[in-house]
Amino acid sequence: MSKPIYLSAREAAAELGVQPATLYAYVSRGQISSVAGHGKQRRYDASDVRRLKGRKAAEDQTGKRPLTGDPVLETELTLISEDGPVYRGRRARDLAQNSTLESVATLLWASEHDPFAEAAPLPPPALPTGLAALDRLMMALAAWPLQDRAAYTQAPQLLQLKGAALLRYSVAALLDAKPVAIPVHTQIATAFGAGTAAKNVIRAALVLCADHELNTSAFAARCAASTRAPLHAALISGLGAFAGPRHGAASDRATAWLSDITPETDIEAVLADRLSRGEPLPGFGHVIYGEKDPRAECLLDVLYRGEPDHPFVRRLPGLIGVARDLFGVAPNIDLVLAALQKTYDLPKDAGKIIFCAARMTGWIAHALEQYAAPEQIRPRAAYVGERPE
Repeated sequence: MSKPIYLSAREAAAELGVQPATLYAYVSRGQISSVAGHGKQRRYDASDVRRLKGRKAAEDQTGKRPLTGDPVLETELTLISEDGPVYRGRRARDLAQNSTLESVATLLWASEHDPFAEAAPLPPPALPTGLAALDRLMMALAAWPLQDRAAYTQAPQLLQLKGAALLRYSVAALLDAKPVAIPVHTQIATAFGAGTAAKNVIRAALVLCADHELNTSAFAARCAASTRAPLHAALISGLGAFAGPRHGAASDRATAWLSDITPETDIEAVLADRLSRGEPLPGFGHVIYGEKDPRAECLLDVLYRGEPDHPFVRRLPGLIGVARDLFGVAPNIDLVLAALQKTYDLPKDAGKIIFCAARMTGWIAHALEQYAAPEQIRPRAAYVGERPE
C-alpha cells in the first residue's frame, strides 16, 4: 500500500480554490481527514482533497452532483452508471429483457458451475404465526444452522452452493412457503396468484433490483462478512438495514398513497394537496441518480408493454408527468414496484418482498467478495465534539 501524502492548510486550500475557513469546514464534516503536523499545524490528506476537488469539478461541469459519493472500498460486482446498474460489465436493463434472477446470481457470484443445480433445501422450522414477511425471514435465517451442519463454512468451493440454497430458503420464508427448485420469479408469481404477464414483470424487477453497488444493506452485509461471520449471519445484517422505511420498506410508502388512486381520482388535485402540506412524494427522486432512476424507466417500459390496456397503467404516464411538474422529480424503482403491486392486485408487501428476494442475491455476492479480501472493514469517524484542554 502506498504511503499517504499530506498537504499543508495553504496547499490544500489552494488546490481546492477555497479559503482556509472553508477547508476547515470540509474537515469538520468528515470530507477531508487531517493529522497532526509540526507545532500546532495540521496536515491534510491529499487523496481526500483531490477526490473532493473532482466532485466539485463534476458539479461545476454538469450542474448536478456526480452519480456516486466517495468510494470506500473496491468491488468488481456492480457499477452505477447513468444507464443504471452494470453487473460485472453487463447492463442490468439489458439483462432485464430475458434473464432470470438465478442467471444474474451466477454472473454476480462469478460461478463456474450452476449452484442452482442442487435440490432445494428443507423448509425452515415452524415459526410463530402472524409475523410480517421480513420478520419471518429474519427468524428463518437465524435457524439456518439447524438444517445445515456446514452453515459456518468459509470454504470457497462450498459458499456458492450455500448461497443458492440460502436464496431459495429465503424466498420461501418471505412467501411463507416451502423451498422449491424452480425460478424465483415463477415461485413468487405462483404464490401471489399472478398470471403470465405479471410473472414477466416480476422477473424483470428481480433482475433490476439484484444489486445496487454499496447501498446501506450491502455495506452492512460486507461489514459482517469482513469479520468472517457465516453467510447466513451476513444476510441477517443486510436484512436488518434493508428493513428500514428509507430502504427496503420505501415501496410500502409509495404503495400507501398509490393505493388511493382510482379511475375517478383527480391526480393533479391529490398531488397538489400533498405539495401544499409540505409532504414528500414517496416513490419519486433518488439520492444517487439525482434526476431519473434508469431501473424505474426500464421496469415501466416492461409494464407498459405487458399491460397496454390496463386502466391504471394507462394513467401512469399522466401521473408521472403531474409529479414531475409539481415536485420536479422522476419516479424511482419503489414507485414502479408499488405500481406493479397495484396493477396486478398483488398481496400486501408484494413490492417489498420482490425487492428483498432480489437483493438477497446482491448481499450474497458482496459477502463472497468480502470473504476473499484480507482486511476487516473498519472505517474511522470524523470526531467533531469537544476535546480535552
